[in-house]
Amino acid sequence: MKATKTTRPALRIPAARLARLPATATARKEAAAAAWEVAAQAREDARQQLLAPTPEFEAAPRLTMLPGGLHWSAQRPVPGVGAKVDVYQGGHRDLVTVLGYCHAAGFLGLVTEPYHPGSAKARRMHPRARCVFAHQLAQAA
Repeated sequence: MKATKTTRPALRIPAARLARLPATATARKEAAAAAWEVAAQAREDARQQLLAPTPEFEAAPRLTMLPGGLHWSAQRPVPGVGAKVDVYQGGHRDLVTVLGYCHAAGFLGLVTEPYHPGSAKARRMHPRARCVFAHQLAQAA
């Protein structure tokens, strides 16, 4: 009577894959640590909002530093810091850079810098004029 094989030969991991395993594990750990840092910063921002809420029209570098429940009335998502957007200000279309975020009367706004920050127009701007809201964004063509 013939005996049946109960074991099979061990599978070998290719050398290229074996070399990638530690690098992949390190990358996952770094990504998890970065996500944890972002979450910890958001928790700290929420705690600070309870202690001292951000006043209206005051610039905040992150959305988590503003009170919750703010309304963004544009169809497109909120632009990130450093993004360039077209806005209508004073009847003129202008290209501006987003520096941060602000709020007023329950609406989320963007703190902007003109495309030419050293121009005479930019120097004459009132600090609140740098805050633009969703209705001032130019429509995408």
